[in-house]
Amino acid sequence: MGIYDELKCEYPLPDPEVQDHWFQTKSLDRLLDRYSITGDGRLVLHKVRYELIPDEEREYYGTPEWDEMPFVRLFGMLRSEPMGDVDVAYHGDITFYTSTGSRKEGDFQWYEYRARFAEGCLQWIKALRRPDRGAEP
Repeated sequence: MGIYDELKCEYPLPDPEVQDHWFQTKSLDRLLDRYSITGDGRLVLHKVRYELIPDEEREYYGTPEWDEMPFVRLFGMLRSEPMGDVDVAYHGDITFYTSTGSRKEGDFQWYEYRARFAEGCLQWIKALRRPDRGAEP
């Protein structure tokens, strides 16, 4: 598991059924940031600033849980403020992945891709793993 970033791919993927999904990646900074690969092949960071929410505004403040279960004080302690989008001008490969369905229900599907960027421009996206196709050559 571990820390990751999230990525949305607006550029066409080989599998349209996951085109609108948020993907995880460990190829970037692993700061729980959100990125997009734009339709024209740029990598964009959706920059945010976090601010601490006062205790009085948190969900469990003033309830018995606030005193009995101190970990609930952490729920909703931060809010994000959008700071704008930043073109990252990335150079290298980014591996990203998502899944659909459930292992319990037997319809779990894994999708994994690699995107190559050269001097900020997307060169290609290749499928690494796709349902019913396994690992790609």
